[in-house]
Amino acid sequence: MPSMRSEFVFAVLVVLAAIFGVRLLETYGPVGRDADAAAAEAAVADVPLDSYFAGAGREVRIRPGPHAQFFVAVDVNSRSSNFLVDTGASYVVLRESDANAAGIFPRQAEYTHAMRTANGETHAAYVTLATMQVGELKVDDVKAFILPDAQLDVNLLGMSFLSRLKSVETRNGELVLRG
Repeated sequence: MPSMRSEFVFAVLVVLAAIFGVRLLETYGPVGRDADAAAAEAAVADVPLDSYFAGAGREVRIRPGPHAQFFVAVDVNSRSSNFLVDTGASYVVLRESDANAAGIFPRQAEYTHAMRTANGETHAAYVTLATMQVGELKVDDVKAFILPDAQLDVNLLGMSFLSRLKSVETRNGELVLRG
């Protein structure tokens, strides 16, 4: 049976942890899915694009954004959308609203591919994007999945695009894409 002193010490520790947690939240903001979505939007929306990537002919250098992640504007079918570079994603993954803006409108019946995301289980539509372009690097006929906006906070620039480049590497803290 716990003593009264140990219960008191435990209660004090809980209160201190709560205070510390609130101070961290006030200082650094929320963490988790909503914070990552906000960081993704801020990374490309609030900072001029040229501060995030610089093209050098057939090479694009992307500076890290929030949480050391790499965000970049990508033209999909000549329509610009914001992407998180994700070498762990096998495919490019688009939010439905960004796909629609690029002229891609899958029918509801095409959402047949079961997927598990950080936001839960969903179904995706499998499509082929006519063109994707980052700076001077253009790739045609890119395989991609489209997810409902509620299931995806930011578009993912996955390996179905990246693997078709000459190289993808980090150099001097930047992500370097070569075509």
